[in-house]
Parts: sequence; C-alpha cells; structure tokens
Amino acid sequence: LSGRHVGKLAELVWQLHLKFSMKDLGLARHILGIKISRNRNRRQLFLSQTDYIGHVLECFNMQSAKSASTPLPINLRLSQRDCPTSSPEGEDMKSVPYASVVGSLMYAMVATRPDIAHAVGVVSRFMHNPGQSHWNAVKHVFRYLAGTKDHGILFGPNKTSSVVGYTDSDFAGCVDSRISTTKYCFKFCNSNLMEVETLGMHDHLNDRSRICCRVSRGERGYMARSAGAHISTSQLRLGSSC
Repeated sequence: LSGRHVGKLAELVWQLHLKFSMKDLGLARHILGIKISRNRNRRQLFLSQTDYIGHVLECFNMQSAKSASTPLPINLRLSQRDCPTSSPEGEDMKSVPYASVVGSLMYAMVATRPDIAHAVGVVSRFMHNPGQSHWNAVKHVFRYLAGTKDHGILFGPNKTSSVVGYTDSDFAGCVDSRISTTKYCFKFCNSNLMEVETLGMHDHLNDRSRICCRVSRGERGYMARSAGAHISTSQLRLGSSC
C-alpha cells in the first residue's frame, strides 16, 4: 500500500484487518527479486535487481565473465542465415538453454533494466532456431549485466510536470527483411510512462503491422517522429482524461 495520506492508509489497514488475517511487515524492501531503496531526504526511490542478476549469472556460469560496456557489440547484425541448417550444429545448440536465458533477461528488462530492451528484442527473434552467433550475443548481454548489476531505475521529484518524448529509428537495421526498428519513450516526472520498440511501422489506426521501405535516413527519422507524435496526441491524452 502506498499513498500521501498516512491517516487514510492506517484506516484502510485497520479495515483489512477486520476482514482478513494479516501481518504488517513494515516497509517493502524486496518484491519478486526487486530491491527497493529509499532516500527520504531527497525524496527518491531506487529499484534494482542486483541479487536477481547475480543469481542468474551464477545459474548460467557467467558470474566470472569479463564485463562489457554495451549490451550488444557495436555494428552487430544478426540474421536468420546464422541459424543452424546442418544436423551437427543443430544438435550442439540443443544443449544450449537459449530460451531459458532469454526469458531470464526479459524479466530484468521489464522490471528495472530498460537499457537492455533492444538487445533482448534482437536475440529473442531467433528463439525458434538459435545459432552460435546468436548465443554469443546473449552471452555479451550477460557480460554487460555482470558489470552493471547494481544499476536500476531512480524515481524522484521533478521541477517540471511536462511530458517529454524521445524517438529514434535505425536505417534498414534488420538484415533479413531490410526494415527499420523504431522506438519511442515518454517520461513524466522523471519516470517512464511508455517505452515501445517496434520492428517496421505500425498502423495505429487499423491496429495492424505493415512493412514500409524507408528510402532515406531523413524519411526514417520522419516516420519515427510521426509514430511518436501519434502516441503523444492520442493514447496519452486518452489516459489523462480517464
């Protein structure tokens, strides 16, 4: 339970005690592997998964891996052509816990580590038939987490109450389909309201995906900003009026 009015919170807890058998454990410090740290003087709340990431690294024998400075190697291009096509290579990859590892990375991504969102999105495209190069990319994400497992999300006060949006797109980044990846993020009071990454363009009016070929870098930038502007003027406005 959280709220600004301590008296109302105490009254709610008392009413719940009348209906259910409850025990007050005090302030929440750990929830589902997420550590909660507070700095009341600065009015800040910090969420991290240091213990969870350390446990995952140990489970997959990556606790002693050399740390990396980026979630993925620079200019890395993974492709469907890297998927195994021969029996020996395919048999070797069957012993690799690829899906389990990517699932563990996804939980860290959605909870406190949005900085690995793009990397997880890339490696998750090949879960049906991963190859050695895909597995090397996953291990690189682990190396990045090994050096940044104390990182997390910091919530705090903000002098302004305006919504700030960021958007960007690569240029034909997918080697197989030659379509671009667009991402936009909206923040309010230093906190993320929405963060979405899409492969190709998305038709928000008809709610279906469609492939668009960007003929220039200027066009892909315009289309990325257009998608972000549509979200800011429709969905966010709708949410504020509910």
